[in-house]
Order: sequence, then structure tokens, then C-alpha cells
Amino acid sequence: MSEYLIEKSKYIFSGELKVPGDKSISHRAVILSTFNKDMTKITNLLLSDDVKSTMYAVGSIGVMFAENNGKIFTRGTGIREYLESPETIDCGNSGTTARLLTGLLSGQNFKSVLDGDKSLRLRPMDRVKEPLEKIGANISTNNGNMPITINPSKINGGNIKITSPSAQVKSAVILAGLTGDSELNIELEIETRNHTEIMLNNFTENIKINGNKILITPDPKIINDTIDVPNDPSSAAFFIIGALLNVNSHLILSQVCINPSRVKFIDILKEMGGDISFENKGILSGEPVADIVVKSSSLKGINISKNDIPKLIDEIPVIALAMSLAQGDSKIEGLNELRFKESDRITSIVSQLSILGANIKNIGDDIEISGVEEFKGGLCDSFNDHRIAMMIAIASTRCKNDVKISNYNCVDISYPNFFESFTKFKKD
Repeated sequence: MSEYLIEKSKYIFSGELKVPGDKSISHRAVILSTFNKDMTKITNLLLSDDVKSTMYAVGSIGVMFAENNGKIFTRGTGIREYLESPETIDCGNSGTTARLLTGLLSGQNFKSVLDGDKSLRLRPMDRVKEPLEKIGANISTNNGNMPITINPSKINGGNIKITSPSAQVKSAVILAGLTGDSELNIELEIETRNHTEIMLNNFTENIKINGNKILITPDPKIINDTIDVPNDPSSAAFFIIGALLNVNSHLILSQVCINPSRVKFIDILKEMGGDISFENKGILSGEPVADIVVKSSSLKGINISKNDIPKLIDEIPVIALAMSLAQGDSKIEGLNELRFKESDRITSIVSQLSILGANIKNIGDDIEISGVEEFKGGLCDSFNDHRIAMMIAIASTRCKNDVKISNYNCVDISYPNFFESFTKFKKD
């Protein structure tokens, strides 16, 4: 078991920081590049464990990669010419890899089997299986979990309504529709992250979006051979909150994706009293980007309704941390989706912040918090969940005593050099 000791010290989050490329967008950049039989150049790709799982997975079905001067070059096969993998495709710890590939491989003329590590085998897969079967896929799971067996089938066009709050489910259906026999009309009941739609629109001619309706035309026609990945707002969130919580901080995070489906947490933090602004706005491969400027602030408690959770799903751990050190009471409602992440994040958040000295409790699928002045420190466990490990690290900056994190290496899933970035702000 790996442990990381953070000794009591003063932290000031000032200067400039470039966080890694966006994880969600990086997964999709790899998958969409496989449509192109010629070369696709991907800049700023996040080479984390999760994204590498996607690269290895598509590599097993015939896609080739090369690296040159920090850029990744992909030579795809085309969406109907993947090769049958001679063995089970290993998705590692990556739910995104598993669910998106289930969609992509549903309409192929060969059988595929997807599996993952012990943690991934506990995460639900019927949520992606069921909508795919409605459009013709032939999929079996292990009582709703991995391994997933995807049998040869033909994807039908027509109409489907997606009621899941998961962007991965929506993306799996979109990818399957691209392999289909006719146009697929998708109606969305709940708005979720739209990176797949933006990238597909920027890379091909095969998608039309009208409000909550998406029209997918099969057989991607490539119109762009470069995908530029912006920096990850979910990774930036930890340092944003570090800056808000520690006095004399003034931090600039460069070229971060500010897609409205990803920065709801910034709206929440502003409502709590956070001094956060956007500068140097631009567009990168269809995604809005900006430099995020953060100054230390006095935060107050706030209530978050369940309707906002789909846009906050990865930031809830560090938002809960901010609430734990804010003035007054806070409540976060409707967190059931967090039970199906790398850990049961409701349990992980409440247990680890409690160890540190937060006044926090779990009632059903809600979390209730009363702010405290500072934490005490202690021995914490990440539960092999990268976002819990990073939450604990940022929390340590407001602890009276040392903090030790067990299983800290899981940060490699999304932010391989997190602790290197973190220690730059240590002032003692």
C-alpha cells in the first residue's frame, strides 16, 4: 500500500499553472481519430492511465499511434474496418473506455469482450447496454457488470430517447449510431456534458444538433485532421479551491475548457463568495477556453439541488471540501450517481473529510455540512479514487497537523504530476 505524507505547512496558491489536458475530451479525441484512415494529429492529449486504457483498447482493434514532440499521431482504420481483437480488451480502471467502446463496437461484424480491473468490475454497465439494445445491439454482461460481451449486430436508425443523466451513455449511443444502417434521431431528457457532440461536429459532417435533439448520420466523413485538447477544468477545480481557501493566493490557470456543461462548479463557488474570473477567452477545436483567475476568498455555505448534479459530478468531492471550510451550513442533494464512480464517492467524501475534522454527514443520497474554521489532519484513504486523493491533498493545506494519504498513486488516472504541481505552492 502506497502512502504520501503531507507535513503541516503554509500554502499560497499564486502564480501560473497549466493543468493537464482534459480527460473526457482526450478519451473522445482518441476514439474519434480512429474514424480517419489518414493521419490525425492530437495536441495536448492527457497521457494518464485512463486515457492510455482507451489507446491500448483501440490499438487492439487495429489503430496505430506515434508520438513526436509532445503530439500524438493516430492512424485509424475507419469505423467499419476495425480488426477483431484476438483477446479480451482490457479497459483498466476506465469506465469511459468501457462504455464508449461498448457503443463503438456494437455495430461491428465481429465479437468483442471488454473487461477491467477489480474496481471497474463493480461499476454498472447495464445502463449503457439497455439503450444500445433498443437500436439493435446484442450485448451481454455479468449480472450488469463486466466483463461485457458484444456480439456482431447491425445498428438500426430511427428514434431513441435517452433518459440517463450520463454523458457516457449518450456518447455510446452516438458512436453506435455512426456504425448504423440509417440516420438515428436521439432525444435527450437530461442535459449532460456535450464534448462528444462538439468534437464530432468539429471533426466530421455526421451530426446535427437542434436543442435537445441530435441527428446522427452513419459513416463519418472527416473534415479536420487535427484535434486540440484544452486543459481540464475538473483537474483545475482542486487548485481553484486551494487558492480560494488559502490567504494571499492569486492563481492563474491557463487555457482551461470553460464549456458550460463543465464549469457549473465555478458558478457554485462564485455564489459561495469566490473571487473567480475568466480572461483571454477563445475557442479550441470547438470548445470554449479561457485563463481562470482565482483569488483567496471568504466562502459561505450554499445548497445545491439534485438538478445541478449532472454538471458537477466530478467536482463534488472538492466542492464538499470548500463547503466544509465555509461559513454556515451547506447541503448537496441527489448524489446517487456518485455511488457508481471509482469509489462510492458519497461514502468516500464523508468518511475522509470526517477523519480530517469536518462536520459532515450523509443522509440517504444527500450530504449535509456545517463549516468549521480548520481541520486537524490524520491518516486518510483515497479508496483508489483519484478525485478523493486530490481532495485530501488540498484539504491538508488547512490542517493543524500532518496528513497521510494511503493509495495516493491513483492520481495517475487523471493527473499524473498532481503532487509535483501541488508541492510548488508549499511555502515553508
